[in-house]
Amino acid sequence: MIRTHQLNKTFGSFTAVRNIDLSAEKGSVYGFLGANGAGKTTTIKMLMGLLVPTSGQASVGGLDCQKDRIEVKRLIGYLPDVPLFPEFLKGREVVQMAGELQGMSRKAARIRADELINQMGLEEASEEYSTNYSTGMKKRLGLAAAMVHDPDVLLLDEPTNGLDPYASKQMREWITESAGRGKTILLSTHLLDMAERVCSHLGIIHRGDMVCQGTMQEIRDQRVQQGNLEDIFFAVTAAGVAHESPA
Repeated sequence: MIRTHQLNKTFGSFTAVRNIDLSAEKGSVYGFLGANGAGKTTTIKMLMGLLVPTSGQASVGGLDCQKDRIEVKRLIGYLPDVPLFPEFLKGREVVQMAGELQGMSRKAARIRADELINQMGLEEASEEYSTNYSTGMKKRLGLAAAMVHDPDVLLLDEPTNGLDPYASKQMREWITESAGRGKTILLSTHLLDMAERVCSHLGIIHRGDMVCQGTMQEIRDQRVQQGNLEDIFFAVTAAGVAHESPA
């Protein structure tokens, strides 16, 4: 469902993403791991068609993320790290508007918004202006807006940032259940414990380079290293730092 081939993005002399080859299949949760500034969000924005690659290709569902970006956006639900909503809209209106922007009729969007608002536990705040929502509530509202058109693919950028432990647990369970229903999920995070628990496949990006990817066992085999994901993450990113250091 999600593919990139030799994907690059530069900003002037700075290379944000370098030759990224990534693949996420239907029903999988692909954990896209890296420190802040590693290139995760840049890659997601190229998948969304929001940034033009310097070179290489990105596709979703067989559609080119640049040439077919309108069709691609129909397939994708996107939850940014910091969801932003029009200040003049109430919570329920945000989700309904997202549905209408995806081509749903006003009635269908309203019914779907009610359903998702209830699922996300936002019933009591649904008539409150979204600008007054807490960080965790904005995350849940953003997820409802991303899911309103029942997309096949979900791009989740740091979905548990700002959530309390209970909400984080609910988010993890929801991600697992969604993959079980056949959704393809690319989960960008720097929370290694969460990734190890919910992801079927992992890719570690460091300073724009994909340093390893595969299932947890495949990554262990590639690196001839046992231990948990945190051990492997620090080993492969430390190796990258050492490689880049002057002799």
